Amino acid sequence: MVWSEYVRVNSHDCDKNRIVRPTSIFRMVQEAAFLQLRNVGQDETEMHEAGRAYIVSQLGIDVKKPLMMNDNVEIRTWENNSVGAKFMRYYAIFRGGEEIISGECVCALVDLATGHLIRVRDSGYVIGDAGEGREATLDARGAVRHELCYAPAGDFAVTYTFIDRNDHMNNTCYADMMYSAIPGASNKYMTAISISYLRPAKLGDVLKLYVAEEDGVYYVKSMLPSGDVCALAAIKAEKI
Repeated sequence: MVWSEYVRVNSHDCDKNRIVRPTSIFRMVQEAAFLQLRNVGQDETEMHEAGRAYIVSQLGIDVKKPLMMNDNVEIRTWENNSVGAKFMRYYAIFRGGEEIISGECVCALVDLATGHLIRVRDSGYVIGDAGEGREATLDARGAVRHELCYAPAGDFAVTYTFIDRNDHMNNTCYADMMYSAIPGASNKYMTAISISYLRPAKLGDVLKLYVAEEDGVYYVKSMLPSGDVCALAAIKAEKI
């Protein structure tokens, strides 16, 4: 089934240009997903108490037209093509009946006690396939290419306000962090983003950011203090 909710964009969701921030888009679509899951008996709090949680491994968004302050929009979300240990979810945001944003999300269902993944067929959860799949334009995994020339793009301290109930930096927070790493971000608007989450950032970590550009796509890496890659992003943006 397709879940729909209607939202008015608030000023605190927007940047100086009145355009909705990347993290705010991620939060809007994921909140719609939480509401759908709760409606079919997968309340996030009850799941956590039962020792289960959904973990996002990749999230991609395409922006056909910028989402602006005070816009009234419809957010739709649905599952389709979930198989193995991969739960697939899709999103679409409509303004005035026109689709302006679409996206796809890859999730895993994790047993919090063991860290093991729970397969779709063993989860006991049924939402039902509905709507078509949407493949995001960008793939963050391109950021691992060795021939890309990366430049340092600053540090990011993971403080308490970025931590979620799994004691990790919340996946939505990465979008603003990584978008801010691209040159001239304040005079651009995002047209596409894909983030691949590889290892969790935890309270007290200071992440080092690196950025490269090729053929109009910015690639951003965040590195843990251990030197391991935390997350990868591919981003497209246009001048305002």
